[in-house]
Amino acid sequence: MTEYLLPIGSILLGLVFLIIGGDRLISAAVELALRFKVSPLFIGITVVAAGTSLPELLVSLIAQSEGQSGLSIGNVIGSNIFNIGLVLGTVLIWTYKKPAAPGLTETIGLLISSLLFTLYLYFARDADGTATITKEIGLLMELAFVMLIYLTLRNSKKNPATEEVEQIARGAGSITVILSLVMGILGLWFGAKLLVAGAVSLATILGVSDTIIGLTIVAAGTGAPELFASIAAIRRGSASMAVGNVVGSNLFNTIAIVGAAALVRPLRVDLNELRADLNLNLVLALSICFLLLPKLAAGTGRLIGVLFIATYFCWLASIVF
Repeated sequence: MTEYLLPIGSILLGLVFLIIGGDRLISAAVELALRFKVSPLFIGITVVAAGTSLPELLVSLIAQSEGQSGLSIGNVIGSNIFNIGLVLGTVLIWTYKKPAAPGLTETIGLLISSLLFTLYLYFARDADGTATITKEIGLLMELAFVMLIYLTLRNSKKNPATEEVEQIARGAGSITVILSLVMGILGLWFGAKLLVAGAVSLATILGVSDTIIGLTIVAAGTGAPELFASIAAIRRGSASMAVGNVVGSNLFNTIAIVGAAALVRPLRVDLNELRADLNLNLVLALSICFLLLPKLAAGTGRLIGVLFIATYFCWLASIVF
């Protein structure tokens, strides 16, 4: 019985760090949106998304440097499915009365990047079903990500900090904002690390296979910061920042993290193992389009949220069983 105490304690402590870290990060993000006169959606897509995607970046880079391309790309795809299925599903159910719409530029960017990413892998695969993302392609992906952020910033300046942000901002000083930002990112990172470590240890004690651990616990653990940051944003009254976090995190994962991993060394993707996951990732990215239709989203937001969550758990069940 005592062998279970350490893993369970690690999981619980990780959840505490995630809750506190998410609250600190969103608090700092709100102040930044007001200070720089940009929309909460833009802050969610950039600052919050980058902070919550730190675990995915570290896992993918470390895995790629060690020649584990399968873990690197699987972590990204699994986290994307987690973000839309569980995180966005939760956001939609929570804010169904007044759903927040993602930015047109960011949504189109996510759709195009997901589509091109999937098509490239299918057309670039060899006879064995393996596709390679070269360093040159990785560099192009990084440049595309920078351009997309620039376009998002330009559009955000046209719609600066709204009443939504002004109502929840506290007018904190620069040092306080910076400390809160750093504490938030570190809290989310340590929380995710403790959560994954505890969950992996517990799963190992229970005799769960390494493959299932990697596809479920690692992906969910690295996606946990997005979930807790989005919950913190909703609690503080910023649904836009919560939606921006999901869209931005998936953009960051699909373009920036995959591109960075390919720059470390060519990234090999086995489509025989990941075909179904790639297809689901693309379908979920396409489904975000409905949020661009406010009247439709207002009427069906809760239902779509339930369908997203159900899809995520069905995907998990297909892996386990």
